[in-house]
Parts: sequence; C-alpha cells; structure tokens
Amino acid sequence: MKEGYDSDERAGKAGQVAAPVGEGLRDGGDAERVRLGRMVDTWFERDCLREILRVESNDVEHWGLRWLAKAGKRYRPLLTAGVYEALTKGSDEGLCGARDLAVAVECFHKASLIHDDIEDADDVRYGDKTLGCEIGTARALNVGDWLLGKGYELLGSWGGSDEQKAYLLRVAAQCHCQLCAGQGQELAWRGGNKALTVARVLEVFRDKTSPAFRVALQAGAAAGQADEGVLRLLDDYSEVLGIAYQIRDDIEDSWVTGEGDLHCDRPSLVLAMVEEYGSESQKRALDGWLRGGGQNGKTEAIDAILADVKIRAKADELLDYYRGRALECLAKLPVGELERTLGAINGFILD
Repeated sequence: MKEGYDSDERAGKAGQVAAPVGEGLRDGGDAERVRLGRMVDTWFERDCLREILRVESNDVEHWGLRWLAKAGKRYRPLLTAGVYEALTKGSDEGLCGARDLAVAVECFHKASLIHDDIEDADDVRYGDKTLGCEIGTARALNVGDWLLGKGYELLGSWGGSDEQKAYLLRVAAQCHCQLCAGQGQELAWRGGNKALTVARVLEVFRDKTSPAFRVALQAGAAAGQADEGVLRLLDDYSEVLGIAYQIRDDIEDSWVTGEGDLHCDRPSLVLAMVEEYGSESQKRALDGWLRGGGQNGKTEAIDAILADVKIRAKADELLDYYRGRALECLAKLPVGELERTLGAINGFILD
C-alpha cells in the first residue's frame, strides 16, 4: 500500500512514466473526459504554473515548479474541474473559476508524495529519482512544505466569497490532519511488524487516501455553488472512492504489475486477509516472513499461501463491493450531469 495524498503514480513506481490526464482518458474512449483532461494538462505546463503560483527564481520555487509539472495521472485536479464544469453547466468555458483550486489540490498531493517517499525510503517516482534522492532529504522536505504553503495560499486568494474560502480552507486543513493520522497509523504499525486486521487496513486506506479526493471534490463543488446536500454526498463518495482506489492499488502491487510489490513494511490488505482467513500454520509462516523483514520480497511460499487461501478472489470481491458503493453514492446526486461526469471519471480511476 503506497499512498501519500495518494499513490496514483503506480506506473511511475514501476519505472514507467504515467501518461498525462488527456492521454489516459483517451484510452477510455470518452471524448468529453478527454477534452476536460487536456484542459487540466494545460494548467500544469511550466508557463501556466509560473503565472498561477507567481514564482520567482529561488531554489525552492524551482524544484516545486518542476515537481508540479512532472508526469502523473492528475486524478484530483480532474475531479475538481469535472465537478465544477458539471455544476456550472459549461457556462465558464475556460473553467477559470476552478483552475487555481485544481492546482492547489495538486500542490497538496505532490507535497504528500515528497514526504511519503522520504518516510518510505523510496528512491523511484515517475520512473526517475525521488526528489529526496535527487536533491537531498532536507531540501526535499522544504520543497514539500513550500507546496503545502502554496496550496493554502491559492485557496485563500481564490476569487470566491469569504465564506467559500473559509469553508475550503477548513476542509483542506481537516483532510491534511486526517492524512497525517493515517500515515501515523502506518508508521506506528511498522515498529511492531504485525499483520493488521482487514478492517484496520481499510481504516488506514480511508485516512490516507480519501482526504485528497475529498479536497478535490469539495473544491469543485464549492466553486460551483453546490448546496449542502451535494457537499455531503460528495463526502460520502470520496470515502468509498479512496478505499476502493487503495484496494485496487494493493491488488496491482501483488498480482498485476509483475513486480511482486508486496511490502512487508506497509499495511497491506493482502497480508491482512491471510491473517484473517489463513490457517494457523499459514499465519505462522506469514508472521515469520514479516519478522524477517521480507528481505527477499514475496517468496514462492508466500505466493502459495495467497493462492491456497484464495486471497486474489477475496480482494477482487471487496474491490467490487466498494466500486458498487461508489456508484451508489453517485446515483444519489440530484444533478444528472454531475452524476454522469463523476461516473466517467470514477471508471477511469477504478477500472
């Protein structure tokens, strides 16, 4: 489980650079989402970012701008833009009312990735060195802090009403604290090297991954003048979307990418399921592997246990359950265009 205001850079971690938003959506065959994705991509071109962030040329700004412009799926800015466009019914052709908010959302996300890579001692991101490996831990931490500051600055200087800005700043701060609490749970678990229950792993998923989706959705909704009912429904959706996304990430790490990326030092749904459904001998074998640090990665013995306990089928079933819950949340939205827009983006993220 690799997540900092999330880990949508799964391909990047495997040494492949993720496609821009427009490219990924094009693969999904949804022309409207391709158009929206291409617009979002333009906001992260260097010249546009310089205008939005009002940067000079000092060291921290150089690396912060470079990090923001790096490849990534940019799911969160896409959600902000999509919600805003659906609620304003296309009346703001250039989505000017959402642009700075979308960049703020990505500032938060990219900052969390920098910090997460340092905490996890990872050395590859986007198929390249992590920022900490490239410029050193201290400077990278400073860049992450700068990005957080710019994110809050963009929220505070956005052109909405004082009430809207106060609301978004409060949501962003709440989500920042929730993410840190989730990361704290993970870091504390590592010291004990014990398998967690499935329920506890899902709690970590919720606290580490859902907050970034919540900020993104609430930013677009506030800019689009959504009422309290819609805001509450989007909160419900962000929680199940984050959990479903992280379940999918664990499945890909363990079976799909071919990298054997099952980490003994991070809370994992796969490992928790063995602990919950496996026999006593299988649990002992897993515990021995965990206590040994899993230095040799996922061994044949561990693979055999996963197959015997049918962990892949159980994980797929749980993913389907949360995918279904996400769609149920969207079906309750009173704005049809919002349901359609988020339904398409939801498929892009989770399928």
